Amino acid sequence: MLPDRTSAAAALEAEEIQLAAFSAVPLADLDRISKVPGLKVISKGYEGLTYQLVVEINHRRKELADVKVRQAIAHAIDKDFVVKTVFLGYAATATGPVPTNDPQFYTADVPIYPFDVAKANALLDDAGYKRADDGKRFALKLLPAPYFNETKQFGDYLRQALAAIGIDAVIVNNDSAAHIKAVYTDHAFDLAVGPPVFRGDPAISTTILVQSGIPDGVPFSNQGGYKNAALDALIAKASETLDTSARTDLYKEFQKQVAADLPLINVAEWSFISVARETVGNIANNPRWAVSNWADTYLES
Repeated sequence: MLPDRTSAAAALEAEEIQLAAFSAVPLADLDRISKVPGLKVISKGYEGLTYQLVVEINHRRKELADVKVRQAIAHAIDKDFVVKTVFLGYAATATGPVPTNDPQFYTADVPIYPFDVAKANALLDDAGYKRADDGKRFALKLLPAPYFNETKQFGDYLRQALAAIGIDAVIVNNDSAAHIKAVYTDHAFDLAVGPPVFRGDPAISTTILVQSGIPDGVPFSNQGGYKNAALDALIAKASETLDTSARTDLYKEFQKQVAADLPLINVAEWSFISVARETVGNIANNPRWAVSNWADTYLES
């Protein structure tokens, strides 16, 4: 066992360990370590566990219940900058609730919100939230999830992005237990940064992010008070549909409706990275390798 993530790269180089999975090596070390003889950086093997960087929205807040405000926030986020700066390129921009690496369900045919600060400001003006003399329109409580460095860093970026459109975001940092309670039980947030996981099928852990009627206290679910009867009906129909083609079409329509109404904002998607010695074989040979039994992974003598 390693005491912290910063020691993983050194342990690999010293041949004290042969494999560091689940992004045990920090992103900042990957470029350097990829050039070290005898080591390999592997981005596959996690396709069935795609993390999604999302902005969770509390629709109980009057301003955030207005779709124009949600659209303005979406336009204020420079997704390309986030991927390049926060994730150092080890991620992809998101278009909606299904990641681009899913060959069956993903569709690019959804409304998109290009980075456009002028348009964001115009939407807020049109929604009736004019800037006060201090340049601010209103304030929000922003809770970044503490689980990853990247979610915390994005929280800092989002605060600055919102300031550019006159929204004063006050960051509240909590440990994991307090964050889960604040967001999913107490609903003590306006915006939250979350990292839900797409597990290969929207029915498993994705529709719950926007479906209404989820009991309080269920982590990584719609606890923002969002209700959309048409979307709920679509989710229910998809869950009962057995025909593969029809089911796929329903989930593509699901993506369109989510992207149009923005119950949450999908920003980026990423997976873990493995680093291994060249002597380790059969790494990442299936989309869920990371959580498989590794029965055919071997170490050359």
